Amino acid sequence: MTDFVIKLISNYGYFGMFLGMVLEAVIIAIPSELILATGGILASKKIFTFTGAFLTGLLGSVFCAIVIYFMGYFGGNAFVKKYGKYFFMKEDELEKSDSWFNKYGMLSALIGRNFPIVRTLISLPIGITRQSFWKFLIYTTIGSIPWTLAFVYVGYQLGENWIILKTYVNYLKTPIRIILLFLIIKYLYKLFNKNK
Repeated sequence: MTDFVIKLISNYGYFGMFLGMVLEAVIIAIPSELILATGGILASKKIFTFTGAFLTGLLGSVFCAIVIYFMGYFGGNAFVKKYGKYFFMKEDELEKSDSWFNKYGMLSALIGRNFPIVRTLISLPIGITRQSFWKFLIYTTIGSIPWTLAFVYVGYQLGENWIILKTYVNYLKTPIRIILLFLIIKYLYKLFNKNK
């Protein structure tokens, strides 16, 4: 996967980086941190500029969020359940994003953009519930800045040694999943009591 991302960005420049961010949203197995850090590495080698790598990563991230928002907006739950598998959207991951939205509302567009998996799918429930597009766009853009900036900066500072950081990111995924599981259980408990 690492070689694929490096070749994509090396061969197609900023467009390759943008395309990588789009693929990250469609094929969630491609980590955005790898794409962003690669942009940072190329900026450290003066192939990209730091600003160019950051803005390309941000644009790609927001573009994907908009596409997923409209999938929810026009398709609704039925569309996502029927066709989500073709976009590599797993049902448990969709439930996590629903739980985030139910807990944080529109703020989830801002907060959720900084957590693996949730960052990609959080746009779906916001679109499904037909929240204001412009408000969603503002929150998503602001929420995407820390994640994008952090990994471009890490790639820029560490160069090809950034892979060390990837180990720590993998360690963080387990506690994040535990927190998400807790939120889902809490949501289901409230729902059960409400129906009761």
